Amino acid sequence: MKRKLADEMGINIQEFNILWEDPKNIKEFDLKYEEYQKNLNLNDKAILDSRLGFFCQPEAFKILLDVDEEIAAHRIFHHDRVTDSFSSVEEATQNVKERNLNDQKRYQKLYDINIRDFKNYNLVIDTSERTPTEIMDIILTEFKNRKLKKGIGETEQEKKAISKAQHKKSLLKNILLLLALVVIAGIWIGTTMLYK
Repeated sequence: MKRKLADEMGINIQEFNILWEDPKNIKEFDLKYEEYQKNLNLNDKAILDSRLGFFCQPEAFKILLDVDEEIAAHRIFHHDRVTDSFSSVEEATQNVKERNLNDQKRYQKLYDINIRDFKNYNLVIDTSERTPTEIMDIILTEFKNRKLKKGIGETEQEKKAISKAQHKKSLLKNILLLLALVVIAGIWIGTTMLYK
């Protein structure tokens, strides 16, 4: 997203990140980011990785991948990231805690939302002690269950076929009901005439 916004502004990603971090630009850039996310089409089957995702796309399947801050710092420190360079795990931990707190305050101030409120999400997973494969399995299982409950994911052709089958079933049910009424009426008329 940042790269796309940078391209639209005619600057590279490094220049964009410098502008993004400038306190006087935060509100403007956040609003650009928000608008970009709100305009994404859910039918594109996109995966949106964003702290604001639940707010910008309320109809999406919203997942919070939570992690203990110290474990997050260990992962960052031992991952040799180009963008995050720390001299110690303690420094990385301090950075993670500050960033999380700053983000929480920022979104509370700009949007009056608490990004740490678990009620904002359909699924919350503590990733601290789980492998990526375990996390993926949980997500896929929950997503499939949600689709089954809501009937989400059918193609237009499948939806038409389901609708047609439901219509046929309803029509057949009505015909059987009408036949039953005719039979009952016939029996009633027959027995009434018999007793006259």
